[in-house]
Amino acid sequence: MDSDVRILEGDFSASEALDALIRRAQAGEESAFEEILDRFEAKAILIARSMGASRQDAEDIAQEAFLKIFRYIGSYRSDRTFKAYFYRIVINASRDHLSRMRPAGLSSLEGLDELPAEPERRASYEDVEMLRRALQDLPPREREVVILRDLQDLSTWEVARILKISPITVRRHSSRALAHLKRILKPTGAS
Repeated sequence: MDSDVRILEGDFSASEALDALIRRAQAGEESAFEEILDRFEAKAILIARSMGASRQDAEDIAQEAFLKIFRYIGSYRSDRTFKAYFYRIVINASRDHLSRMRPAGLSSLEGLDELPAEPERRASYEDVEMLRRALQDLPPREREVVILRDLQDLSTWEVARILKISPITVRRHSSRALAHLKRILKPTGAS
């Protein structure tokens, strides 16, 4: 299995095994923390990169996110999905880190071509640079919705929970962002 596909899909699919791993981490088992880090570090870096972080910043963001996850793993409630917990922490760590590192409105989407996505979806964008510019033009909340809903394939409800907004707001942001991206990415000569 391709490593990008494994990063995108894997790791959250075996929920019983993940729940057991989290319980071990909550009990203070160091090897469980290491396994969580091994499973999710690449995903955290990819999310941070898609939020506009450089490779180095993304690694720092992932480290900050995992420190928070490990510090507060005891307060994680199993009635919520670990996926939502994980994404919320990574998105918030990305926001915080990037707001400290860059002046408002300045974003670097270098390395966006490293985002995992289905091959057919990635192949439809002939010019990755054009996609970078288009995403950079989106307001931050719309960019977050597109990253989570359309690039990470999360459901509207999952995105709403992670970003702490209503599902209607998720759909509205997604609709606006996708319309904007379609206008920009529309091939020349197409009507």
